[in-house]
Amino acid sequence: MKTRLIAILSAALVLAAGCTKPAKTIKTVIFPGDYPDPSIMRDGNDFYITHSSFTYFPALLIWHSTDLLHWEPVVRTVIDGDYSIYAPDLCKVNGKYYIYYPTSRGENYVVVADKIEGPWSDPIKLDVGGIDPGHVMDADGNRYLYTNNGFVTPLTPDGLAANGARKKAYDGWEYPQEWETEGMWLESPKLLKRGDWYYLVTAEGGTAGPVTSHMCVVARSKSVLGPWENSPYNPLVHTYSGDEAWWSKGHGTLIDDPDGNWYIVYHAYRNGYHTLGRSTIVESVNWTKDGWPVLAQQDGALWENGGLQDYSYLRHYENPIMWAKWHGGFQDGTLWTTTAVDESYEITAEFNVPEGSEAGLFLFYNENAFFGKTGTDSNLTIRIRNEKNKASVQVRGADGQWISDSAITDVSTYHHNTYSGFFALRPAYLLKGDATLKSFDYKVIE
Repeated sequence: MKTRLIAILSAALVLAAGCTKPAKTIKTVIFPGDYPDPSIMRDGNDFYITHSSFTYFPALLIWHSTDLLHWEPVVRTVIDGDYSIYAPDLCKVNGKYYIYYPTSRGENYVVVADKIEGPWSDPIKLDVGGIDPGHVMDADGNRYLYTNNGFVTPLTPDGLAANGARKKAYDGWEYPQEWETEGMWLESPKLLKRGDWYYLVTAEGGTAGPVTSHMCVVARSKSVLGPWENSPYNPLVHTYSGDEAWWSKGHGTLIDDPDGNWYIVYHAYRNGYHTLGRSTIVESVNWTKDGWPVLAQQDGALWENGGLQDYSYLRHYENPIMWAKWHGGFQDGTLWTTTAVDESYEITAEFNVPEGSEAGLFLFYNENAFFGKTGTDSNLTIRIRNEKNKASVQVRGADGQWISDSAITDVSTYHHNTYSGFFALRPAYLLKGDATLKSFDYKVIE
């Protein structure tokens, strides 16, 4: 009750401050499913976005849009690696595109390209510690990389190496002690300049765990190195109750459009569906008269569709760019995974399986949490239905009829809070030996 009162008082404070009104208001999901840690940039009239790719390779898929609502995949930028890729930062500096990203080995890398569609360079290791890098350049052209816990490291002019020791620059925002979180976990520094101010958006509270854990907080400074002043309207984004439609909202980036409208792009879990992973969401932002960003719609109960009738732009599974391999393989084979968009769906895969080979279809979280079926029939067809986290599998017989191959299985616990990793329960197919995939179909269950 106290946290809800804080939210109401915060909204009243925003209204009292007065705001600039956007020409249009957007409040919608743009990437439902496993699209966490969004990093978005604008290049003229074009928006580009990428996400954490973890142990799926090729990695760091870049998407393109001209309206923030409809997206098309462009390129995967990191071909392979022996690590998990966490929260990246996509930016354009002096005519070149960069993606800075951390790995599970505690290292930071950068890839660079002259064109967004590539070719992209091989990964370049940076002598920069920490995670969740965020690039910023000051008025004199000096480049810096912020990382978690409020540290900043100077970079060389080309942005491809550290140019000095990292220093503590920001301590974060002190949220109310009674809020249920995983801990401070100051992460996801994203920086921009607006007017005379540099703005720093960070995540606090932890990524998963309690549904009220995550948040986006804002600070500003006249210098990229601080000192940083916290917004009196913090947090910009937060889940206050398990009754809300979206859980663990956080990890945001402020972005404007060519018409001067502003937005916050962040991730969140759908209520009751940790299995789907973290979706990417966009909300319109107003600016108060004293120069702080606030949500354009303070009433979190209203959730507009933003004009989207479906998410067909995410369901082009016939496009190879939508698939990535689980690094290291699975059951001595190659496991290809993609992202489920819906709460209920059906996947069907048809395989050609020569003698001595094997194929399979799965809902796959990791090696310890998966559901599915393999087979060695020369013409193997498997179907899995996932209806609101209740999964079943069927195999098509020689007569063309579907034969049930399992009892209905509850897969609702196949997610990070049970098995760690920050993954999602993904559609996946397995190829062993000389087996090949003939067709794959994804169907929404209404």
